[in-house]
Amino acid sequence: METPRLYLRPFLLDDAPEIFRLNGNPEVMRFLGKREVYTSVEEARSWLESYLERAKSLPYARWSVIRKEDGAWLGWCGLKLHPDGETDLGFRFHEAYWGRGYATEAGKAWLERGFKEFNLPRMVAQTTSENLGSQRVITKLGFTRDPATDHDEDGFRWLSYEISRSAGFSLPS
Repeated sequence: METPRLYLRPFLLDDAPEIFRLNGNPEVMRFLGKREVYTSVEEARSWLESYLERAKSLPYARWSVIRKEDGAWLGWCGLKLHPDGETDLGFRFHEAYWGRGYATEAGKAWLERGFKEFNLPRMVAQTTSENLGSQRVITKLGFTRDPATDHDEDGFRWLSYEISRSAGFSLPS
């Protein structure tokens, strides 16, 4: 996929060093479960191999986000199909790229693809109550709070959001 500033592509095994660096940043991982912090590039590569194998049988997955201007690997964004049938939009970016609209731009592309290509009636998103940056991105994308499904996990209060085509979804400009 392509946006004005970004390329979005499936993960490659060569992304392992970036995933290791991303998940090794304490600021990036501050609001996430510690099970995703890898101790080596090889551990990240092993996770990536497993993820790529699982992704073969899925209609969509998380993808790398690459800046067109210089080919920089910014992070990842994409859809995830949960066992209960829900589709969730998620993203994670290197700290150096926060606050520049990249997550919103990539998220917008995935919402459009989810509603148009995959004909999804609804998508969800979650973030912790402390993660104000992610909350801003999610609401900019047009998600609304769904407090009925908020929950506690990994020592965090997770806030739930939803967006649906039937509620008059339109892509943010």
